Amino acid sequence: MEREPTVNEREALYAMLEGDFPGAAELREQALTVKVIGKCACGCPAIDLLVDPTTPAAPNRPNPAREAATDDGGLLLFVQDGKLTGLEYYSWTDDTPEHFPPPGRIHRTS
Repeated sequence: MEREPTVNEREALYAMLEGDFPGAAELREQALTVKVIGKCACGCPAIDLLVDPTTPAAPNRPNPAREAATDDGGLLLFVQDGKLTGLEYYSWTDDTPEHFPPPGRIHRTS
């Protein structure tokens, strides 16, 4: 499975990459080339990402590389060897979210 991200997935990814942080420029450049190569089997919107290997790598960061809070959970952005690899949305409720929240509900914490 390799596909373009949905509008919802792309907006959530871009929201996670806002602001000034080490590697921001490289990760934003990678986000322009990102493909979705996997999805969580549980039904949540977590996705595995693949970027163009010719894009510059960001400085290594511990995972999750970025975190954000929402009113019902949060998002985690994963990077391996300086490349975007995954985006996860978790909920504190018993309801499994089907889609990433809109950017206005995403509040980065790191």
